[in-house]
Amino acid sequence: MRKNLRKVGAVLTASAVALTTVFTVGPAKTAKGADDFVVEKDPYVISEEDAQPYDTADLTLTPGLTYVKDGKEIEVTGAIDTQSFCADPTCMEVDGKIYVYGTTDQRSYGTDKSYTNDKENGEVLANKYQTKKLSIFSSSDLVNWTDEGFIDMEKVCSDDGKPASSAWAWNSWAPSALKYDCDGDGKDEYYIFFTNGGDVGYVKGETPTGPWKDELGKLLIKKSEIPNGMGNGIIWNFDPAVLLDNKGDAYIYWGGGNGSTAELQKHPKTSRSCKLKISADKVELDWDTITELDSYYHFEDNEINQFGDKYVYTYCANWNVPSNNQYIKDGSVSIVGYVSDDPLNVTCDPENWQEGDPKFIGKILKNPGSELFDEYYNNHHHMFEFKDKYYMLYHTTALDQFLYKDDYAGKTDSNGKPLKSLSYRNLHIDEIKVDVESDEPTIDVKPSYAGPDQVGTFNPYQTINATTQSHQGGISTAQLEDGKVVVDKIDTGDWTRIDGVDFGSNGAAKLEASVASATTQGSIEVYLDEALTGTKIATLQLKDTGADNYETLSADLDNVTGLHDVYFVFRGTDYRVASWTFTEKEAAAPDVTPAPGTPAPGTPAPGVTPAPGTPAPTATPAPTVTPSEDKVSVAKPAIKSVKNVKGKKAKVTLKKKITGANGYEIRYSLKKTMKSAKKVTIKKANTLTATISKLKKAKTYYVQARAYKTVNGKKYYSSWSGKKKVKIKK
Repeated sequence: MRKNLRKVGAVLTASAVALTTVFTVGPAKTAKGADDFVVEKDPYVISEEDAQPYDTADLTLTPGLTYVKDGKEIEVTGAIDTQSFCADPTCMEVDGKIYVYGTTDQRSYGTDKSYTNDKENGEVLANKYQTKKLSIFSSSDLVNWTDEGFIDMEKVCSDDGKPASSAWAWNSWAPSALKYDCDGDGKDEYYIFFTNGGDVGYVKGETPTGPWKDELGKLLIKKSEIPNGMGNGIIWNFDPAVLLDNKGDAYIYWGGGNGSTAELQKHPKTSRSCKLKISADKVELDWDTITELDSYYHFEDNEINQFGDKYVYTYCANWNVPSNNQYIKDGSVSIVGYVSDDPLNVTCDPENWQEGDPKFIGKILKNPGSELFDEYYNNHHHMFEFKDKYYMLYHTTALDQFLYKDDYAGKTDSNGKPLKSLSYRNLHIDEIKVDVESDEPTIDVKPSYAGPDQVGTFNPYQTINATTQSHQGGISTAQLEDGKVVVDKIDTGDWTRIDGVDFGSNGAAKLEASVASATTQGSIEVYLDEALTGTKIATLQLKDTGADNYETLSADLDNVTGLHDVYFVFRGTDYRVASWTFTEKEAAAPDVTPAPGTPAPGTPAPGVTPAPGTPAPTATPAPTVTPSEDKVSVAKPAIKSVKNVKGKKAKVTLKKKITGANGYEIRYSLKKTMKSAKKVTIKKANTLTATISKLKKAKTYYVQARAYKTVNGKKYYSSWSGKKKVKIKK
């Protein structure tokens, strides 16, 4: 459904650069075809009465997410999802990319007196938290994020074909992610644990984005079935957190809530830890290991990490922390936690701490609403390490306040205080500082509007999902029946931006876009560094391909080199964009400088006079030399030894450096044929050792190595070395 959106105040145009964030959201309107196969992800779209002609000479850009603080308008680029509402983030790293999973906040509709979920005639109501979907986003640089769509519990089925939503997953909140090779074939499977609102279950995927399966067909942790009375003290049997530690053991943490007395607020004892048993066809809890956790002022949001050899258990404190509490100095609903050496015993009473107990960190993150967006709310978070730095994901109501701001005027919440939001959340990310090895462990987070610095640069020479963006104005996304996610609900003036795009010294020769369009009235303009006022490098004119038929639009590019932010500015409506593809320009032929005294090609020998009428000699251009595999050879390395080291690891040592090589590749498999082998890369020729982690105890692995050489950006490999085997005993 489209929402009427009225813009008020100054806006960014080609002739005047300014930006506003004042919006009014009115009754819902139907957009033709919008819900044919689209799961709703459309916080805002320009209304028909405010639509600009697609060919206007004075184009106005749709404002992107900003926040006004102390009269100053601030761009909120630390937000991951500005095209949808999402909360309760978790993540996992797969092949150098972070995949984020969260609760999909789907809007509720009705009147002040009743919840009808009538999008046609109702108003947007405060969040009812009724969703059967989890959202997925991915990034390789933590600034540009791709919308990967949903895990839809109405479509995730068990072996008997029954959807999880009807079997047990009538809600999907607060996910936690785990990758684990459950069948020993050298390939990870992917698990998403979450709560249905009252208990805990999971789904299993073949890749980080699915397809997904309801493996058990029932709940994993049902409060009434927890043995030995250990479920009795749990108020909320939800918010799971999972961990696969560096010893190869898996654990789960869950629970929450606090009682009404001062003692039960301080020591709720409503959360639990337990070891997991994961096999090829199911996940179970090792109930013999279940442990009651005495987490200080616990409310909800269990989270677990292993930083080094330390286990870090964190959660959201409740609303009853006294303002003068010396252990949680910033009071209520902060993120707090412990550092422990024991994965099951991760808590203690900080007021009666004894040597050997876990250490209470206290506040890690002050409530980000109070820090940034002038609103207190309970919070969920997830910490992770990526490329030698540490980060935290959390949620705010920034997008909610941005969109529904005028609706709150004069209204109060249940406590009689001015209403700030309807409790629709969106995800944020910030870098954090971690020191858990010292006697006084600390984790420091300063929430920001800007978010973290970009990790590396963005590679344009790949197929880029068009939903990929660091910031945007006005677009929504749609997940098609085949799972593809596309840019949707486009209006004139909408835009997306990708930061830190490195076109290199060769530069880009062509841009292609995959577009499905029901009109020819529109185009996509591409700018470097600034929208409208930056360098325009391409205009892609729409053609009528049919609403569901994706075809390629293309434009030749000239002098597009180096590092830039890239803006895609949309004109027109009734079209969707699936992807962008830049093609790199071929490298120029190398200059050939003749030796001193050597005549130029075609120049007569000294003393020879050309015959009359002979045309002037033409220099023969130097040929472009592109190495082929048969002309680039790399010597084969040999493995000196493969030794099992503590922690279910194997250390591989090569005999000697290979002259001319740039690095080495190690592959290992449980099978002598090397089927389903995994690989580890050594990126320096002088480095002759590599450690393989996450191996299985009592299993024998076969190991091979090969060298590689990089020429003109392409890798050329030697043949594989002979195999060595190692049995994992420790």
